[in-house]
Amino acid sequence: MTRFSARPAVRSANAHRRPNYNYSPFHQSLLHENNGEDYALRHIYSLENTKYLLQKWGWSAEQVKVGIDHATIDVYKNVVYLHICNKIIKRGQTIKIRGISRFISKADYVGVLIERCWAKADPYKLEPGSEWDELIAKGNTGDFYELKLHRYEVTCTCHAYSGIEKAFTQDPVAAKHLMLHESVKGQIPDKHIFAVWKYLGAQTLQQYEYCWIERKEAAMKEQDKCSWQYDPDSEREQRLVEKR
Repeated sequence: MTRFSARPAVRSANAHRRPNYNYSPFHQSLLHENNGEDYALRHIYSLENTKYLLQKWGWSAEQVKVGIDHATIDVYKNVVYLHICNKIIKRGQTIKIRGISRFISKADYVGVLIERCWAKADPYKLEPGSEWDELIAKGNTGDFYELKLHRYEVTCTCHAYSGIEKAFTQDPVAAKHLMLHESVKGQIPDKHIFAVWKYLGAQTLQQYEYCWIERKEAAMKEQDKCSWQYDPDSEREQRLVEKR
């Protein structure tokens, strides 16, 4: 089994770059020379999602802050193994910290990703598009992203949506848990997508589908109303037909 040495990486992937550590074969299949292609590691099994899990399990903010820098996240085909040692060396001294060694369901990581994206979703940052099934989202850098409302899903042109979509493509088991999730039912979780849900008043994919139908029907009625024009010649012909 190949050993991986530490390489420059984004913060969310540091736990997947431990030197002299033998990762699972599945984990190795997720590692790329180009860190930008490690979508599952950066978007699903990230340190930020792990910190959120630790908080849900009762870790204090200080315990998470100290422990997360010593976390090792090993991704297997069906589960994830998280290890944080309970002793660290700091300034030549051994310090005892809260540790953990356990297997975690991939469903937990998928659930946390959904929760975090939902919490960041802001419907007030959306603007109407040129069509009834389009909305525009303004990014933090001033960029604008297009959101397309399909009947069974919403898509976005932002990089985060693209990355999360590729993350689930890399990991079929995580994708299965996404499909089985009670609320999203396979919808790619992204803050812009959930902003659309909130904008329409939906909290689940099923509710979104109802909102989509109502929005389409309203748009079609408005279109028919605007397309109708009074034609005096047509009215005269109709009257002649009625007299006959």
